[in-house]
Amino acid sequence: MSTKFPGRPSRRALLAFAGVATAVLPQLRSRYARASTHAVRDIIQPDRASPAAFIERAFALRQQAVDSGDQAYGAAVVKDGKIIGQSQSLVVLDDDPSAHAEMSAIRDAARRVGRAGLRGATLYSSSRPCPMCEAAAFWAGLEGFHFGRGIEPGGAPRLCG
Repeated sequence: MSTKFPGRPSRRALLAFAGVATAVLPQLRSRYARASTHAVRDIIQPDRASPAAFIERAFALRQQAVDSGDQAYGAAVVKDGKIIGQSQSLVVLDDDPSAHAEMSAIRDAARRVGRAGLRGATLYSSSRPCPMCEAAAFWAGLEGFHFGRGIEPGGAPRLCG
């Protein structure tokens, strides 16, 4: 527990809980573990594979979220120069508090490649991933993430900061 904010869990505890939840919740096969009916089906590959193009895709997904009445976030998972998963925020549309753009993009990528492990992939997000999303990226084996218009490097996902 943090001594700075008594009664509030530490970042380490939150990340550990998020990691466990990410590993356990899909096993329950709840409605949240299934594909969203609002998910973006077709992956639009950029003409030229580059970090700037992948961030632009994340921001296009962010705009789709806004246009559809959800929170302003978008994310894409990239491996070998190709987008293998993507999503806008689906928190509001799916009534799912865990359907952040990054989590949903990781779920989408895992479904498309047919396995939970996404080693060697990179996450591009319209904003810095929250601790839950960073834990999901860690558990999926992503090698790194970048976020924001400035394509800020986030480094390798970690469970504990």
